[in-house]
Amino acid sequence: MPLNFAEIPTAGGGWLKPNELKDALAIMVEVKSYEPQRPTPNGPKDSALCDVTVFKDKAALDALSPEINQGMRIEQTILARDLSGLVGSATIVQITQIPPKRPGAHPAWVWRPVSDAMVRQAVMNYAEQREAAVNAAVAEAPDFD
Repeated sequence: MPLNFAEIPTAGGGWLKPNELKDALAIMVEVKSYEPQRPTPNGPKDSALCDVTVFKDKAALDALSPEINQGMRIEQTILARDLSGLVGSATIVQITQIPPKRPGAHPAWVWRPVSDAMVRQAVMNYAEQREAAVNAAVAEAPDFD
């Protein structure tokens, strides 16, 4: 009987810092798990554990050489909740701030779809090439049966 190997999502990629990604051309977020009201030292928070692939600029996109963060924890309220229905899926987005609705409140970070179709297609091509490389490596692995 063949074994079905799976990875346990771990938070090895630190926490998402939206301010560092606000100028990124495209961000591919692969949602591994979602925990509503996860206990934290600062009180319960909605939390998504994701692999985050960041194409910071056109050069990184053209070279298909993104910054890859595996096991990144996303706990900003709106950002995490938007990912709750995407467990096991991926999305291509950018991150931006929207002005507060109430005076004196902080601006909120939100995901926005990448509007440039060529950028979206390039990110999808990267994901397909990455998946093909993984499948090729698995196919070349020795069979011990």
